[in-house]
Amino acid sequence: MRRAFTIAAIAAVFAGCSTLGETQVERPPEPPPVEEPLIDPEEEAYQAISLAVSLGDPEEAIRAYEEAQLSRPDNPGTQVLLANLYMSAGDLAAARDVLEGVLAVFPDYADALYALALIEGAQGNDDAREDLLTQAVAEDPENAVARAALGEAYLQEREYARAAEEFETTLDHDPDNFVALIGLGNVHLRTDAPERARDALNRAIEVQPEYSFAYADRSRAHLLEYNFAGAERDLDRAIELEPDYVWNYFDRGKVRAERGNHREAIDDFTRVIDTDGDIFLTYVFRARAYDAIGSRTEAVADYELALSMEPGYDRAYLPLATLYFEVERYADASVYFQRAYETSGGPGIPPDDALLLAATLSVKLDGREREARSFLERESIRMQRPGIAYDVARYYVAPGNDAYVLAQISREEDPFLRARMYFYVGVQSELLSRRNSALALYREVTDSEADGFFETRLAAHRYGLLIEERDG
Repeated sequence: MRRAFTIAAIAAVFAGCSTLGETQVERPPEPPPVEEPLIDPEEEAYQAISLAVSLGDPEEAIRAYEEAQLSRPDNPGTQVLLANLYMSAGDLAAARDVLEGVLAVFPDYADALYALALIEGAQGNDDAREDLLTQAVAEDPENAVARAALGEAYLQEREYARAAEEFETTLDHDPDNFVALIGLGNVHLRTDAPERARDALNRAIEVQPEYSFAYADRSRAHLLEYNFAGAERDLDRAIELEPDYVWNYFDRGKVRAERGNHREAIDDFTRVIDTDGDIFLTYVFRARAYDAIGSRTEAVADYELALSMEPGYDRAYLPLATLYFEVERYADASVYFQRAYETSGGPGIPPDDALLLAATLSVKLDGREREARSFLERESIRMQRPGIAYDVARYYVAPGNDAYVLAQISREEDPFLRARMYFYVGVQSELLSRRNSALALYREVTDSEADGFFETRLAAHRYGLLIEERDG
């Protein structure tokens, strides 16, 4: 205030004696001095608390609170503020004590109910959390924060209709409520409504464009719509915003593999493994990517690592058996073809008998013909009879003239099963040094439409080896 008065006085002096030659210059009147507002001590305390919180220093915020003596029994709002500061500092016990004190006097105070619900949720007391949030919303139906949190609780419990109702009601009161927008997007993701999920997440990103998980969630909506390019773009952005969160690399690796960018997928999976080597599925997905680019040795190593971590992961048995077969580790191939057989089939679906033939063939190629016949004599009783795989098994036990088994295969009505069986006779022909017959049978398999079967892949592999041997 003194500085304002001094400036005003000097201005008045200059106004009184100013001249320009002989002419008196009339100056406009000076504005009255501006009084500096007195700072309310309580407001100053809140500013100090706000600054400490923004700087990530909850202990300093608590000190400022206590120094200002804001806590008064008749003011539950300041008590809840203190509880929130304790929560920010990680002292949940102190926060609980404060909130329970507030609720003992003001049992219907919605902000205290909401804050206590957060503590219950952090400590895994989901039923108590939901009860407190329900009370908070009942006391203050327009409390968007509490209602959005209740929606989150329902979402975690997979009560999607109730969650959607809470999120939508929240947005009626607060259209830009970020928690409700993210929550509603996730409800739609889980109820197979990707377009509606994308709309909600688009709005969330408009509200908070720097929140990485909104982009990760939207990538899932793109995937449900088979928009792999959009999914990868969103994961790129999520990684840009949160470069240390490994699951975004994991998800982007899967998307890149789906788009055929296997080398880039390998880079992402390797980043995950370098950060956290305990996620066994990362090795599975990297093995598939290595396999796709023909790096069989690396693919085998990753499958083996994955199965050392999760021996019961049966979806790795067949691809690993196929790789073992290609790299001529026939004894290992036999073991994993047998394991694949044991876990094939399902309710109302019989096991795949062809896998027993693949196991037998692996033993044969390992040079153990007698053991292969004994194995098949023992295991063939489990095969479906009559059945074309059983006919090939009988041929394997006594391989001689293949005219009968080929005639049986040619009459098979299922074109995929017919192509698969030609592969098994083809390898047996190769073992009997009938290379031209083997080549013809392998070509029969590869020219068929049985593209998704491992026998087609192995037929192409064996065909290539025979051609190389013939022409080399």
